[in-house]
Amino acid sequence: MKIGVTGADGFLGSRILRFYEEKYEMTGYRHSDMDFTDEEAVRTVLSKDCPDLLIHTAAISDVGACERDPEYSEKVNVDGVRIVAKICREINARLIFCSSDQVYVGNGETMPHREGERLSPPTVYGRQKIRAEELAFQEQPDTAALRLSWMFASDFREGKEHGNLISTVSQAVAAGEQIRYPVHDYRSITDVWEVVRNLESLFRAPAGIYNFGSANDRSTYELVKEFLESAGIGTGILEKNEEAFREQPRNLRMNTEKAAKLGVHFLSSVEALKKAGTCWKHNPA
Repeated sequence: MKIGVTGADGFLGSRILRFYEEKYEMTGYRHSDMDFTDEEAVRTVLSKDCPDLLIHTAAISDVGACERDPEYSEKVNVDGVRIVAKICREINARLIFCSSDQVYVGNGETMPHREGERLSPPTVYGRQKIRAEELAFQEQPDTAALRLSWMFASDFREGKEHGNLISTVSQAVAAGEQIRYPVHDYRSITDVWEVVRNLESLFRAPAGIYNFGSANDRSTYELVKEFLESAGIGTGILEKNEEAFREQPRNLRMNTEKAAKLGVHFLSSVEALKKAGTCWKHNPA
């Protein structure tokens, strides 16, 4: 199978390429290789390479950046997905599109979210991801849209990707600084390598939307506390943020039963962070 991956130098895309390079014929696309907001450029590159499957990880995922420049982020996060999906259909390639748990922000649900819920995110980024999902299926019905959670990695590549929970903690420890995390925030925090490993189950799965991440019933503060204890760092550097989301606790937990029926299995958020903490203890970042 020939597989293309956009965002080849990004947090998720680079790891997908590394993990599957010996099993499949992998081609990574950086922005300099293919501007996926340019339809003719995408058509030229993908028509030449003819992947059987394209995994579209590239996006502007900084929520603040989308709020500051919604016109540009719309071009990347929405129009870019439409173009990629259109060309995938032309060359008969399946599309796996990386969406986000941010589509669930603000819908008032208190239980883990399911794929068919009513969606009404107040953020530009959340609305763009919903629109991108719609256009992806419109242009290429053979699409799997994965709603991904906040991901972390223990193998952080300093200076080459955005920060994540592990790198933030590592930097705080090194600098002797305190860290603060909210007690009214519940998210399906996921090890990026579990996402990568489980992707293979979606290569031939039925088209549709899938929640794709770890189950969780702990607050973000509690999860970070578990990591610190497992890492042998101690919780002295951790402070509670009791102001954030106090009036309306944020719930971004996802129900992953649909993906589980395909054989997909994730460690829970607390299990994954304990495992990462144990690894960190023996090999500090």
